[in-house]
Amino acid sequence: MVMRWIEILEDKFYAWAIPNIGFYLIALQAIGVVLLISEQTAVDRLWLHGSSVLHRGEIWRLLSFLMLPETLSPLFLLFAFYIFIMISHALEERWGIFKFNLYLLTGYVITVLSIFIKPGIIVTNTYFLGSVFLAFATLFPDVTFRLFLILPVKVKWLGWLTVTGYLFTLLNPLENPIAEGRKWGVYSAFVTYLLFFGEELWIQFKRKQRARLFSKDKDMSK
Repeated sequence: MVMRWIEILEDKFYAWAIPNIGFYLIALQAIGVVLLISEQTAVDRLWLHGSSVLHRGEIWRLLSFLMLPETLSPLFLLFAFYIFIMISHALEERWGIFKFNLYLLTGYVITVLSIFIKPGIIVTNTYFLGSVFLAFATLFPDVTFRLFLILPVKVKWLGWLTVTGYLFTLLNPLENPIAEGRKWGVYSAFVTYLLFFGEELWIQFKRKQRARLFSKDKDMSK
């Protein structure tokens, strides 16, 4: 059903798709890094904060939260930027330009909607970008990354580790704006992911269930 709707949308709006969109997201973060290092702005001016958008007219926050880097460490940033561009390129090659654009747009819209549902929360781009990694881990589970440039780990295990971390985030008892924003970020990431993968995951689950029943019936008939 979802895939059919994606095909319909692609037929109508393919010309609007942006090639290499992952590069532009990284470019936004690079601008954010420059602004933060040069002290032209502060992290709290880039956050996505519903009350600031709704009551103070700070519309730029609808875009500026995409500029937030995870760190200002040059070495980590170069590595993170390289990985994200690599992941984005792989997804674009597998899905096509339009579907990858739509995945990002869906995640963005759901993330932005969260601050209108609960204006007091503070949202960053961490989980929005994390949903991209989950998509990559699902489609390319056997790709190997080297942790700390030494330890080889298949990306599917890193995907499960990411999901585990997200679940712990949801269990966090704190209720301040940042903690609540992280929880809503996780909700947004999971909803985005399930919209694109939920149907296929359910089909795979049912297929495995039938295979188990068939195997069980076969063993009982012996």
